[in-house]
Amino acid sequence: MSNGFTSPIPGRTSTMMLSEMLMGTLRRTQQQMTDSQLEISTGLKVRRPSDAPADASAIAAVQGQLEQRGQWDRNLSHAASVLDNADAALGDVSGILLDARGIASSQIGIGSDAATRAAEASVIDGQVRGLLEIANRKVAGVPLFGGRGSGENGEVFTSFMGGVRYLGATENLTTHVGLREPVEINSNGQEAFGALSARVVGKVDLDPAATADTRLSDLRGVQGEGVRRGEVVLTVNGEQMNVDLRHADTAGDVLTRLNTALADLGADAGSQFHLVDGRFQLTAAGGDDIATADLSGGHTAKDLGIDLAAAGSTATGGDLDAKLTALSSLDAMRADGVLDGQMKITMGATTKVADFSNAKTVRDMVNEIDRLNMGLRLHISEDGRGLTLVTDVSGLELSIGEVAGGSTAGDLGLRTFGEQTELADFQFAMRGVNPEAGKDDFAVHLKDGTVFNVNIDGAVVVADVIEKIEQAAAGAGLSVGRPGDAGTDFNIGLATEGNGLQLEDQTTPAPDGRFRIEQLGQSLAALDLGIAMDVGDESVMVGQDKATVRVESVFTHLMHLRDSLRADDESGIVIAADRLEGDIDKITQARAQVGIRGQQIANQQERSAELKIAEHILLSDLRDADLTESISRFMQLQQQLEASLRSGSLGMQMSLLDFLR
Repeated sequence: MSNGFTSPIPGRTSTMMLSEMLMGTLRRTQQQMTDSQLEISTGLKVRRPSDAPADASAIAAVQGQLEQRGQWDRNLSHAASVLDNADAALGDVSGILLDARGIASSQIGIGSDAATRAAEASVIDGQVRGLLEIANRKVAGVPLFGGRGSGENGEVFTSFMGGVRYLGATENLTTHVGLREPVEINSNGQEAFGALSARVVGKVDLDPAATADTRLSDLRGVQGEGVRRGEVVLTVNGEQMNVDLRHADTAGDVLTRLNTALADLGADAGSQFHLVDGRFQLTAAGGDDIATADLSGGHTAKDLGIDLAAAGSTATGGDLDAKLTALSSLDAMRADGVLDGQMKITMGATTKVADFSNAKTVRDMVNEIDRLNMGLRLHISEDGRGLTLVTDVSGLELSIGEVAGGSTAGDLGLRTFGEQTELADFQFAMRGVNPEAGKDDFAVHLKDGTVFNVNIDGAVVVADVIEKIEQAAAGAGLSVGRPGDAGTDFNIGLATEGNGLQLEDQTTPAPDGRFRIEQLGQSLAALDLGIAMDVGDESVMVGQDKATVRVESVFTHLMHLRDSLRADDESGIVIAADRLEGDIDKITQARAQVGIRGQQIANQQERSAELKIAEHILLSDLRDADLTESISRFMQLQQQLEASLRSGSLGMQMSLLDFLR
């Protein structure tokens, strides 16, 4: 064969051979014609891998890429739709906030009265409902502001206990669109509305003691560098052995390996490593001389605090400084007087008691908080030292205090009004506590007629205020104690039930004597501390908790404005207007983020369209037929077939004489 065509039939051959050769030629020619017809009808020159083995893998790869691109393009289209709708929704939110700010501005100062403000409060209430509807918008089942969460019954924001609860996630939904990393395609309640901004961060290092079950990865180690696992050298009475701790997982594994090595080296049965109060301890008994050290360049023994030496004695290593985990035992904390039982939690008008008396681990405490169903989440703080309580309910104030003289809230560092609470955090960290610099801030009037003034200049935390009140009382010749103390004239400290400051007047009452606190000058300190009160002939004054926390969200500030308008509270209206100004900026930033993602999606759509064209061209070059070439080949094959038939017919008519001739 040459150039795809069959060579002519030989002139001298037997009839049978001539017939077979003719039929073979006709079959090959017809097969080639069939292939050409298929190329012409399908437009494909490669229809199966055997047609072009060298190009088959390349064709499969390009086809796979096009199929993947089809999915990416569908993802891009969906992402563009979600982001476009999110952008429009944030625009609607911005419009609501601008209108609300305008209403607030119009109700400040003269020209407004209680009736007008009450009417405007109804308008704001409608805006809260409108904002809730926008926050729950979805596209093709995807919440615009739920992040990766789906919420409850399709809603990521829901009315709850008189506030608005966020049930979504803080991380956004992502999808693959052909880039190296997946892209975010929606927003979330925290990013757009600040729906999880209220956190009570524990101010106490709970310092859990390491136990045998504590994982080495959860230890900061004696040197604060974690535990760098390797081999250590154990010496018993001059005999040495390398103990491999590279694969030890828990502190108990370390004990097992070390004590097994002691036995292998012939140590006395009483010679053991123990774990005591979160530290490794080595006891050398029966006259044993035992030492543990690192190999050259190693750190394991020092990290674990087992670089110890003992000869007929006991040696104790450093604190392993275990991190707080969900499985951390509460037993050691209780031994230190922490977690005596309960703490009181108030959300808005609802108060419940969290009872940790039966909790065994931190996870049990988390479950107890969940059981209260108050929109609270108990987490381990990022540094692994304490606890953090997060509320996801906007519009409600959160207060955490004690129950019946207990100390659990304070022990956990979660008391909202505690001795270490900063004065700057009062009034939702908006106004703090405002003394009048250089002057006395308030006067304490006792029932026996004693009066003393208090200046809180320089106070930073609540403990400083308590100390200054104590000093002022002592300066007035009074004996001073803490709440509940007997035999003193005056007691001051934190409330033994709930929250706030508790002051006790134990002086002998004079006629018409009243126990009260009077503000002085321009100072607002007593009001800000919640103790600007007159309890008459009562002996105990429990102040208000002015250090409550709340979610600083768009919902909270709109509800604050609504409630201030209803209460004809101009200062509240001013504060709400100021907060709404910040919300408008936040929404603008959130909208900008959505816009950036939308532009990223649009750019990728353009790029994907260009790549799709290039991939189709490449696939066509590898797989598609050249119709002009295919038709020309088919016509040539037709001519060849006709020639073969004519030649064959002539050959088949030859006689023996013709052949001999």
